[in-house]
Amino acid sequence: MNKNIVAVLSTTILPVDGTYQVVTLQDSDLTEVKNIIEGIPHYIGHPSTKEIVESFGAVVAPTNLFEGLKSGESAICFSIRQGMSSRKTEGKTVDQDITLDMLSIRLITKISAPAWKCAFCGTINYGGYLCGQCGAS
Repeated sequence: MNKNIVAVLSTTILPVDGTYQVVTLQDSDLTEVKNIIEGIPHYIGHPSTKEIVESFGAVVAPTNLFEGLKSGESAICFSIRQGMSSRKTEGKTVDQDITLDMLSIRLITKISAPAWKCAFCGTINYGGYLCGQCGAS
């Protein structure tokens, strides 16, 4: 499992363009997840989910705004499983009691920066800040 975890989230939040790999973790990965997220900032406001990730050692982030992942960074997401959320029937989940078995745990890894077109030579580049064709930045 990728060890460059920089955030713990309640859903797959992708505020920065790029290419991502999203993998749902299995119950057998739970012990490793508990070890990996110790000391990692979390951006979770849902009380029951927050309690679970803090019991695993995640710490409250210094701000409520998750600014996104850089290439090579990962986040662990603790989302309420499909069909287990009260959002459909009650329109909200904020006061819903959640247990660990009601959560789907996903690993999101940003695998590249968005493609960009060089303003000087027109080459399409993937990642980095220098054009692979002409060297412009």
